[in-house]
Amino acid sequence: MTTEDTEILLITNMTFIFIWTLLCFTQESVGQNVVVTQSAVKSVQLSQTVSIDCKVSRQVAHHSGSNYYLAWYHHKTGEAPKLLIDRTSDRFSGISSRFSGSGAGNGLDFTLTISGVQAEDSGVYYCQSYHWINSQNFVSLWYTFGGGTRLDVGRDVRPSLTVLPPSREELQQGKATLMCLANKGFPSDWSLSWKVDGSSSSSSSSSSSWEESRSPGVLQEDGLYSWSSTLRLPADQWRKVGSVSCEATQGSQTPLSETLRRDQCSQS
Repeated sequence: MTTEDTEILLITNMTFIFIWTLLCFTQESVGQNVVVTQSAVKSVQLSQTVSIDCKVSRQVAHHSGSNYYLAWYHHKTGEAPKLLIDRTSDRFSGISSRFSGSGAGNGLDFTLTISGVQAEDSGVYYCQSYHWINSQNFVSLWYTFGGGTRLDVGRDVRPSLTVLPPSREELQQGKATLMCLANKGFPSDWSLSWKVDGSSSSSSSSSSSWEESRSPGVLQEDGLYSWSSTLRLPADQWRKVGSVSCEATQGSQTPLSETLRRDQCSQS
C-alpha cells in the first residue's frame, strides 16, 4: 500500500468516526431537550429596580456552592451581545455593580436584577444555561438560550384616548363596533376597559350578546406604547345606549377615560 493510499484510508476512517460521533450525539439527545423560559417584556422607569426571571426545565450544571453555570447577556439592536453575568452571580469584567445575578439554589430558577435603571439599559436580556447530560455512558454538553426579555425604560406617560363610533354601513348590517385607541403611553401595562351608560360592559344585562377584545401594547419608535380595544354589539342594542366610555388604567395611577354619547353620532 502506498503512502497516498494510507493517507486516504486514514482520512476515510477519521470521517467515519466523526460522522458516527455526530450520530451518537444526535441519537442520545432525543428526549433530552432543555426548555429555558423568560417573560417576553418588562417595563421600568428610570432609576427604579427591575428583576428579570429565567426558569430552566432541567437542572443547570453545578459550579460550586449555590452557583450554577447560568449566564446573562444584554443585546441592543446593531450591537454584539454583551456578557453580564456568568456562573449565576459572577459579574463579567467591566460590568457595573448595578447588575447582579442570583439563583434559588435549585439549579432551575435564576434572576437578573438591575438597580438604578438607566436609559442605556434598554434592550433584550437573554439567560443561557449549560448542561452536562449523561445518558447510557455518553455525555453531551448543552448550551441553551432563553427567548429573551425585552426591557423598556422610560417615564410614566398617560396615553391619549379616542373613541370611534360604529360606521353607518355596519349599522345597516345590524352590527355596531366601537373602537378605543390609546396612543403614546408608558409603561406597557396600561389596560383598557369599557363602560356602557356608566356601568361595566360585562355587568350589563345585555352583555351576553356583546363582545369585547383588546390588543397588547405596541412599542412605537419614540419608546411609547399604543393600544386598542373594541366593543361589538347588535345595532338595535346600540340604539338604546346613551353613552359609552373607554377607561385606561395602570397600577396606582389615576384612571383616565373618554366618553362618546350616541346622540353625538350622526349615523346612529
